[in-house]
Amino acid sequence: MIDGLSGFSALPTSERERIANATRVVQAADGRTLFVEGQPSESLWAVAHGLIHIVKRRPDGRRVVLDVIPPAELFGAVVALEDRPYPATAIAAEPSIVWRMPAVLARDLCRDHAELRGAILSQVTSRLRSAHDRVGSVALDRVERRLGSILLVLARKIGRTEEGRVTSLDVTRQDLADMVGTTVETTIRIISRWQRDQIVSSSRGQIRLENPAALARIAGQAPGRQA
Repeated sequence: MIDGLSGFSALPTSERERIANATRVVQAADGRTLFVEGQPSESLWAVAHGLIHIVKRRPDGRRVVLDVIPPAELFGAVVALEDRPYPATAIAAEPSIVWRMPAVLARDLCRDHAELRGAILSQVTSRLRSAHDRVGSVALDRVERRLGSILLVLARKIGRTEEGRVTSLDVTRQDLADMVGTTVETTIRIISRWQRDQIVSSSRGQIRLENPAALARIAGQAPGRQA
């Protein structure tokens, strides 16, 4: 697991042994909460297998998915390094295996190995920026634009290319509604319209991007750019 994480694979053997002895592998069933907003950040986490959603509640009580964490990516890292409470909640979006390192060890390692801290911060900075932009867009952008944008983000992060051109995503309409801050009914209506226009096709729990260029135009992006 550690070999796939930016910055960790270059650590000396002695440090890698410290990590191996201190970390734990957690089997997370679909829907399991790994940590909650406001909880002390006692661990730094990484996804070995599966998918983790970072979620936050809006003032109206609706859940918004701030980020989707695929395998070989860290989460809860920055606050663990800075010894601050978790700013959001982490939930397994499917049966997952996660890697959990004590935050105190992560802080020790980053203090002694500046390149490790740099690698961790580099990995999460763009993700945090995207999450911030996505929260801001909930109030400013049309739902269609937000939905198109998040589908392109997911295509980059967790998409599978089929037949050399079509990207397939394992994602539900409820997941998408949570990510863009709308209702599942609105999401279904938009996806249905896009299916008629042959922009996407869908089946239960899966969406295929048939025309990414058209989706990029809807999202207000240059064709070929996936957020």
